[in-house]
Amino acid sequence: MARLAAVIAGIAFAGSAAAQTYGLATIPPGTMLHTLSSVIGKVVQDSAKLQMRVQGYGGDAGALDAVNSNSSDFLALEIGETADAYHGRANWQGKARPNLRMAMTVFPIMVAPYVRRDSGVRSIADLKGKRVPGVWAQQTGVLQHATAMLANGGITYNDVVSVPAVNVVRAADDFKAGKLDVLYFAVGAPKVQEVAAAVGGLRQLPYANTPDAVARMKAVRQEYYVVEVKPLPHIVGIDGPTWVQAFDFIIGVGTHVPDEVVYQFVKAMHASKKELAAGHPTLNLFNPANAGKLQPTLPHHPGAIRFFKEAGIWQG
Repeated sequence: MARLAAVIAGIAFAGSAAAQTYGLATIPPGTMLHTLSSVIGKVVQDSAKLQMRVQGYGGDAGALDAVNSNSSDFLALEIGETADAYHGRANWQGKARPNLRMAMTVFPIMVAPYVRRDSGVRSIADLKGKRVPGVWAQQTGVLQHATAMLANGGITYNDVVSVPAVNVVRAADDFKAGKLDVLYFAVGAPKVQEVAAAVGGLRQLPYANTPDAVARMKAVRQEYYVVEVKPLPHIVGIDGPTWVQAFDFIIGVGTHVPDEVVYQFVKAMHASKKELAAGHPTLNLFNPANAGKLQPTLPHHPGAIRFFKEAGIWQG
């Protein structure tokens, strides 16, 4: 009888999962995260037979609010802003979003500042007195990213001309229009290629990989670190190995999502690196063995923990 009940339950889940569409919330089209989310949604849908729909919001806040309020289900964002929202700290002071959970760690997001190829700016420190996007009205998490970028160079927003920006896509358009002296965007993003073609080429400003420079970044957010990037066809603006800023790209999920759905989503991702990488070369960075990585302050969903324990990769 127990076996029969399990079979019936499995059939019931398969029917309901197939009938329901699950939202994957992220930031706007044109950003690297939206591009990767589209690939992830398709791979999970093909592998797990979960109907997925990517939902692009104006910024991190919209995506986080959507999942916290059950308007969406999963989210594809970075760990720092998601953890801040969960705890109600930094940009989320007094506005905690307690229904957010970790599903899995995907890979390090890499971001960097770019200037026009013919610019005299050669380092992050050289941005002193230059027009730098700030405020980040919709994509609030970028304020910490950009603050840490400046800190790596030993300067702050007090040392630059802070030009209010809505989100990274709008700021990129402002840079293209000559309203900003620096573009801050994800490494390898299609938007960076678009801007480079429009302005006659870009040059990436390198980060310093020294204890002091990295410590200044971590003082902004403990999740920040630096990684070395080597030239690749889809990466604009570097001619040799270059250090860039990194923080983990995660899949989050709402507490309202059933354990079995989260289990199936994570299982599909874990088994599909080849398909993910075929969808976008950046997903070659996904390390399935590291999918169960613990994050400092954001707890995991029980459905995800169940899979990681079965797969022997739970790091808790």
